[in-house]
Amino acid sequence: MDYDILTVGFPMVEIMRKQRGVTFRETADFIGPYPSADTCIVLDVASRLGKKCCLLGVAGADVFGDLVLERLEADGTDVSSVRRVKGYPTAVVFVRYEQNGKREYLDLAAHSACTQLMSEDIVEEKVKSAKWIHFSGEVLGLCMEGEAREAVLRMLELIPESSRVSLDPNFTGTASDVYQVLKPFIDRADLILPSEGEAAVMLGSGSDEEACMSLADRGKIVALKRGSEGCEIFFGKERIKVPSYQVEEIDPTGCGDSFCAGFLCGLIDGMPVEKAADFANAAGALQASGFGPMEGIHSLKELKDFMKNKEELW
Repeated sequence: MDYDILTVGFPMVEIMRKQRGVTFRETADFIGPYPSADTCIVLDVASRLGKKCCLLGVAGADVFGDLVLERLEADGTDVSSVRRVKGYPTAVVFVRYEQNGKREYLDLAAHSACTQLMSEDIVEEKVKSAKWIHFSGEVLGLCMEGEAREAVLRMLELIPESSRVSLDPNFTGTASDVYQVLKPFIDRADLILPSEGEAAVMLGSGSDEEACMSLADRGKIVALKRGSEGCEIFFGKERIKVPSYQVEEIDPTGCGDSFCAGFLCGLIDGMPVEKAADFANAAGALQASGFGPMEGIHSLKELKDFMKNKEELW
């Protein structure tokens, strides 16, 4: 197959408060723009870890679109099928953090290129040539109706039986519509990677644990991301807690997406599920050591050295 990982998404940039604890109402410094978007981060990290990756989707025909796509291409991701659209800018998100790490977004994606996905943007031969197809709930939430919905459903239908599917719920919609939006993708997924709170909302369960066990009973590998506490894996009848790697946190932006990339890379390399989860934890932790959504991980060697050094400290 031509690609290890393929996904659909929308490049965006993040412009971030330079210091924590500063509200959007105050006049103070921002820093950026930083290349971003959840699926773009997944592919960028996976590409840096040596995997062949491909992005489908649309971006504005502007300098911010150039910024993200040039970064992805430089790191090894195929972006040749991303359509550039005039009259719709690349999405911009302003980000700030409280001192306790709570994040607030000011999202300006509503009238951006994110709204312009069409069925023609789903390149059949590329979808059929990928080992793993990755979907994001954030992207699917932007594609809830009309031609954009037809496009993501067409992509799902094109996936060969031999390919595997991963889903990061990462939704921004309301609890009432999440399940219906994600259901076809949940049904096809081999790997589901919810953050704390998402699994329960997604399935309407009493707890994340109940939801994850239900998904595992359906044959899914479920990796419940618990942030600084590591992750918990539900696989068949097994339930395994995998501890985190502790780092001095510079910026947690992109850590969950880096975790997804690490888990996929681990499975592609033939790691057992628990080892893939440990690799994913390391990728998520290392991402937090740099400022900016794609700035924490630079190479596979760096990640392996990070893991080795942490093991020696233990």
